[in-house]
Amino acid sequence: MNQHIERAKELRSDEFTPNNCGQTIFMTYAKELGLSTEQASAIGCNFGGGMKYGGTCGVITSGLAVLGGLGIQDPKSVQAFRSQIKENHNGMTDCAELLRANVLAGGQKKPHCDGMILEAIELIDRLSKEKQEKGEA
Repeated sequence: MNQHIERAKELRSDEFTPNNCGQTIFMTYAKELGLSTEQASAIGCNFGGGMKYGGTCGVITSGLAVLGGLGIQDPKSVQAFRSQIKENHNGMTDCAELLRANVLAGGQKKPHCDGMILEAIELIDRLSKEKQEKGEA
């Protein structure tokens, strides 16, 4: 399995240090971004919970920030990342609406957020691989 997926699962399973979605994504890519785990956690802390107010999902905002840190800045890739998550979730991108829809469907928060984190990591890795294959890395 993918090292980033494994790292995210490890971070989300730590019951003593719960990491929100933004922290998890930043901490997963800390090494590639030249950050310590502590720095990545601090940077990502305010992205979770839709920037702590139910706005744009932290998976999207932190994912876009990580893409930028990895040098993936072209509008096509940025739009592909956001659009794919939006498409996968019936057009929803705000944390509050995603969580509300999840509850209405009988879901629980942690598994829902874990799934979105893994989805974002798969997209980040795919876009990063595409960049490398084009010789842009």
